[in-house]
Amino acid sequence: MISRRSFLGSTAATVALSGIAPAASAQSSDINNLMTTTDGLGLAQLVKKGEITPLELAETAVKNALALNGDLNAITTPMYEQALEKAAVMRPQGPFAGVPFVVKDNLDVAGQYTTNGSRVYADNYARRSAPLTLAQEAAGLNLIGKTNMPEVGALNTTEGQLLGPCSNPWALGHTAGGSSGGSAATVAAGITPLAHASDGGGSIRIPAANCGLFGLKPSRQRMLWGSSDQKTYAADNCVSRSVRDSAMLFALGQDRSPTAPFRPIPFVEGPSKDRLTIGVDLYSYFGDMPDPEVQRAVEDMAQLCEDLGHTVVETRQPVNEEFLTRFNQIFGFRMVGLAEVATAKAGRPPSETGMLEPVVLQWAEFASNYTPEDVAQANQYMQQLKLDYAEWLSGMDAYLSPVTPAPAPELGFLYDPSVPFDEMFPRLTRFAAYTPIQNPLGLPAMSVPAGLSTTGLPVGCHFVAAAGREDLLYALAYELEEAQPWWDLWAPVSVSNL
Repeated sequence: MISRRSFLGSTAATVALSGIAPAASAQSSDINNLMTTTDGLGLAQLVKKGEITPLELAETAVKNALALNGDLNAITTPMYEQALEKAAVMRPQGPFAGVPFVVKDNLDVAGQYTTNGSRVYADNYARRSAPLTLAQEAAGLNLIGKTNMPEVGALNTTEGQLLGPCSNPWALGHTAGGSSGGSAATVAAGITPLAHASDGGGSIRIPAANCGLFGLKPSRQRMLWGSSDQKTYAADNCVSRSVRDSAMLFALGQDRSPTAPFRPIPFVEGPSKDRLTIGVDLYSYFGDMPDPEVQRAVEDMAQLCEDLGHTVVETRQPVNEEFLTRFNQIFGFRMVGLAEVATAKAGRPPSETGMLEPVVLQWAEFASNYTPEDVAQANQYMQQLKLDYAEWLSGMDAYLSPVTPAPAPELGFLYDPSVPFDEMFPRLTRFAAYTPIQNPLGLPAMSVPAGLSTTGLPVGCHFVAAAGREDLLYALAYELEEAQPWWDLWAPVSVSNL
């Protein structure tokens, strides 16, 4: 069996193992140059024109992964041999024909383990692919591996006992964010142009912001069954370098069944001529202001929106610190359930087996004090907040805020098994004090790259719209991407420096 942590030391060795002759029609350096100048849809067009082949793309992606992943630990289940074999016989079909791709390790792929980043699920073998996985494959994407995530996506950093820490390509000593940090690090390093990601409280948007990428969380139940049934707080989509790659994969991954609550949105091809009213709010639900550099980035983004002809108004979202208690009364039971599964599997409580991360175990113990009445009150709170929030949003088309209160912190700040829960939990919640709100309310939200801090770490800006209005967000993102391009900003640990 191929190791989950490492693979072979060179592309040549990988190709030799798979029995596939190396491609000869293009130089590796030429393909690498394409990978740094062309997005996924652009690469697929070159494949369809016969200018490059799926095998050349796969070989380059594998070579780059082997060169970079040792520093990043972003891809934790390599599927390199399988990807090369598939690429050798792929037909140039689908919008992403032959484009290398990775998925987060909470998405079922037939024949692979779905660990969810947890020792509890380390032996969780998927016999069938999730519907979203099948849609990605039908789009022409070639899966080269599965990516790192924290235990059951519970943390906003990608660190843990099972899969180890994932480093940020912009600064290896810093987090890539969580819980889709492995996917974000893979894309920020240029190994693949886009990657699957999921979001239950900011897990697409926080890694996108930390790694200088674009990431959009869809409305609840918008997407096909992926890492979840999409009926709870979680939603699947991707992180990407270009807006159009995300818009296309979003279009292909929507639920088109008769019971879907939203009518599918066609592929959003570019910006809209409509001018928007955009509210801007710098305060977190704790009532805190962000780091000065994040504040400056949001204010600059607001000014850019005004320069583009949009109306920008100051506002305050109708959420306060009570949200955290109510959110945890619902979300905390997921930790309680995980602890129960761990106990059932081991025959002993996880406090005796070490099967759970200390912070997750302590979270479960803390949440076990909540009663069914607490959960009922929390659900009532969320229902009322949904109404209040919708009324507030009705006065604007979108609103702008920070994604996180500061750039990516150092590894260990948001994950340290030696730090007690009552100290670690506030760190985690204050770093994610802007993004969880949209999940229980089922709203779409996106992180847009907004430049670098003075220490060279990416900063993202957060835009939120009403339920079902991903089209509005994508159109705005195209406009911002054109006005303030981020494509040429490459992390130090990336293919641009190989």
